[in-house]
Amino acid sequence: MDYTTIDFETATSCFSSICSMGICVVENNKVTEKRSFLIKPEPFEFYDFNIAIHGITPQMVEDCGTFDTYWTDIKPYLENKIVIAHNAQFDVGALRATLDMFGIEYPEFNYLCTVKLSQKAYPELKSYKLNYLSKVLGINLRHHIALDDACACSEIFLRILKDYKLETVEDVVEKFDIGIGKLCSGYYEPCRKNRKN
Repeated sequence: MDYTTIDFETATSCFSSICSMGICVVENNKVTEKRSFLIKPEPFEFYDFNIAIHGITPQMVEDCGTFDTYWTDIKPYLENKIVIAHNAQFDVGALRATLDMFGIEYPEFNYLCTVKLSQKAYPELKSYKLNYLSKVLGINLRHHIALDDACACSEIFLRILKDYKLETVEDVVEKFDIGIGKLCSGYYEPCRKNRKN
């Protein structure tokens, strides 16, 4: 199965304050590419709370480009792909808010959330936070480093595919009765834990 996993870190509580992005590309169930971006948020503002979470400081990104300057590099990883994120509501929300701020048209992709999938696949677990889930599944993780989080998300999804002997996104949707999310120009459909009737 081919898909892209993503993770964003933000500089403030504002969804559009992306300061880091991690991308992990999986082709035929093998990781084939990893990309990481440090990004100067617009406006250029950081909260101490956010810095304490991910360790990214204003000094680390002050000479970096803003999100729009990286968009031509980022877009091909998303356009017409299956995109997966852990807590996709946050990551797709951050992407939408940032694209809206810069007046950039949404790419078109379908997406899934490994939080929702893990809740269905491993209902016995006490938590579905990325660090806990990674520990339980034996996945190495430096939490809140965007690339590491994206790669851990890809490994979680691969583990679900393996444990349930699933081969396609259609298999995943059918097995777990999950509502796949969709983003495209002028339209947004959230990923749901259960499909709408």
